[in-house]
Amino acid sequence: QGSRHSVLKGATGTGKTFVMGRLIQEVNRPTLVLAPNKVLAAQLYDEFKRFFPNNAVEYFVSYYDFYRPESYKVVGDIFLDKMSNVNDDIDRLRHSATRALLERRDVVVVASVSCIY
Repeated sequence: QGSRHSVLKGATGTGKTFVMGRLIQEVNRPTLVLAPNKVLAAQLYDEFKRFFPNNAVEYFVSYYDFYRPESYKVVGDIFLDKMSNVNDDIDRLRHSATRALLERRDVVVVASVSCIY
């Protein structure tokens, strides 16, 4: 209570999503919800779209479907170039999230932790 930031942890099925929804409703400010991966971010995104049908609920995750950084394999003296595959649909969702943050106050951005990179 009175804290500017909150972290909510709990086991599966303990009501974390419901609690987050109530907190978002109460503070009525743009909110960033971080999930550990794209699958859980998508699940939260779907749930928050239902909780907040009139809000700008946005999805912001890495737009790479595949990413392999450049690397070197000592065995065989092989250098591997970076490879990646960008998902254009996810890229559009990322731009939508950015635009919503600039234009609205009722924004809930659901993101994977990779968004910080």
